[in-house]
Amino acid sequence: MNVEELLALAGLVGAVLLGSALQRTTGVGFALVAAPFLVALLGPFNGILVVNLFGMLTALLVFFRVFRRVEYKRVFWLLLPALVATIPGAWVAVNVPPAELSVVVGVLIIIALAGSFLIRRRTFASGRGGALAGGLASGFMNVTAGVGGPAITAYAVASRWPQHQFAASVQLYFCVLGAGSMLAKFSLPTLDAPQWAGTAVGLVAGIIAGEVLGRRVSAVLARRVVIGLAFLGAMIVMLQGLVDLAGS
Repeated sequence: MNVEELLALAGLVGAVLLGSALQRTTGVGFALVAAPFLVALLGPFNGILVVNLFGMLTALLVFFRVFRRVEYKRVFWLLLPALVATIPGAWVAVNVPPAELSVVVGVLIIIALAGSFLIRRRTFASGRGGALAGGLASGFMNVTAGVGGPAITAYAVASRWPQHQFAASVQLYFCVLGAGSMLAKFSLPTLDAPQWAGTAVGLVAGIIAGEVLGRRVSAVLARRVVIGLAFLGAMIVMLQGLVDLAGS
């Protein structure tokens, strides 16, 4: 393994570790942080598959620790439209060329992040209509860009969903949605043995780190870190796609 491959492996492990740590700390954050960097390292299609798989595994591990606070009925009404939206999203993910998809992924992440700020200043439907809109947007963006969190966060803000119940409930949501996103694309990530081993270590280490961080770092600070890193990563992915388009 040469230096370039070692650096790529370190970046892959680091993205999974950081994403899983912030997911454990804040309830969301794996895809927002990991997706831009995994897409840059592995390409848009394979990178998002890694996000779907390890986002699902992270949510599953966290779910086992918080399942008593999950609001199952609310999760059900979000999952119904989200799983439906994975079907057109999967078509986009499979049929759009890599360079164009990189630009789309970057733009979608930036739009989602900007929307999560705007929702705080406006009042939207917070009942079944809000769940339908949030689920549809989240499902489509999860399968195409790996970022289903901002749309669900926007719904949580609009519906005044208490943070503790929200943080617990979305673990079940992301677990099922991640599995549905991979099923819709009929694919699993393509990684070599060192990459599988490294991402597995990063996942476990991130969960452990998130346990520690959750006791010492405020939720406000953690969310700011998530948003800052996600914006940076999205810009990198979008610029990489634009460069590839210019060179083609």
